[in-house]
Amino acid sequence: MDNMEIVREITDAFAENRVDDRILSRYFAPDFEHVVNGRRTDLRGYSDRLARYMRDYERFRITELDEPFAAGDKVVTSYTLEGKKRGGGTEELAVMAIWRLEDGKVKSLHEVDAPREH
Repeated sequence: MDNMEIVREITDAFAENRVDDRILSRYFAPDFEHVVNGRRTDLRGYSDRLARYMRDYERFRITELDEPFAAGDKVVTSYTLEGKKRGGGTEELAVMAIWRLEDGKVKSLHEVDAPREH
């Protein structure tokens, strides 16, 4: 599986609310670093963030996806994520992400997200 396929599998799993410890241990390096909107955390922090999303949202859907591209050990993605909240209503986020992989594992993920304006 190449880096683009790994990122696609992770993104699909997230959109289908099926990110769990199996996905994290299969695709993420133990020394993984996550940076979102300038805040740094590790694999545990990333796992906690995903757990909050899974708890607060009933489902996710990628409504717009720019063609991802790979350069060396990095994959760049840009998409719009729509989340249906468990209490009702939806939210949309515009997301830009740079994934860095090594030996089939995600070493770092740098993301910027913002509410999408209509």
